[in-house]
Amino acid sequence: MSPPRSPPDLAGAADARAGMMTDFVAEIAPQTDAIAALTERVMAHLADCGVDSRAAHHVALVLDELLTNVAMHDGLSAGPVAIRVGVSAARVSGEVVDGGKPFDPSLERQSIAAEGVERPPGGLGLLLVRRLTEGLVYERVGARNRTTFSICRAAD
Repeated sequence: MSPPRSPPDLAGAADARAGMMTDFVAEIAPQTDAIAALTERVMAHLADCGVDSRAAHHVALVLDELLTNVAMHDGLSAGPVAIRVGVSAARVSGEVVDGGKPFDPSLERQSIAAEGVERPPGGLGLLLVRRLTEGLVYERVGARNRTTFSICRAAD
């Protein structure tokens, strides 16, 4: 078992002091149309910040998967979902906070089955999330789930 990873630096510490941090902040209902609109807005924000297309696409995929899980498993009972995306020189960091049932997306629940072996549906999106992120950290804060992640930007 690997040691727990520390949460990504959403405050942007050194980059923020250097004036290089740009945050996107939103709150949405956990519904598919709101999720689609949010990911488009995030992609536009990341493009405006000069984030490379690979990192921006990975951020959109991770947000879509995390938010879709909230929508599918908790729906509107999770209440509004808060999203923050921070851009620094080296990475894009994200945070998703929801009021759904406790759920840690960083835990591996099942592995990919070998060819020809039947596997239960689900879980592949979270496998993708774990592979795309350099840091994926979950914590339960009061009655809310807080998931943070970071994705490295391409070197200039």
